Amino acid sequence: MTPEEMEKSIEFILQMQAKFESNLARSEANIDKLGTSVSNLRVSVAELAAVVSESIRISDDRFTRLDDRLAKLAEAQKSADERLSALINVVEGHITGHNHGAQA
Repeated sequence: MTPEEMEKSIEFILQMQAKFESNLARSEANIDKLGTSVSNLRVSVAELAAVVSESIRISDDRFTRLDDRLAKLAEAQKSADERLSALINVVEGHITGHNHGAQA
């Protein structure tokens, strides 16, 4: 190898090493940014999980209250149906004359 070829090879190697070091520095900076982003994401996910958990708790409470109200409404409806049936029987008795026939 001639001294000129040797010098070109050394210069090429030095350029490659400089490029490698530059790329390495950029990669390290990107890794640092990525680490920060992951930390921020971790915090955001934890906050979101807390919000979702609270929303579920509130929904469960509301559904429990709704179930109670529906049970009370069903009981009230049952009572109203019984009273309405009794009234219908009385009215039908008056219409068909069963009660009038007993009085006459």
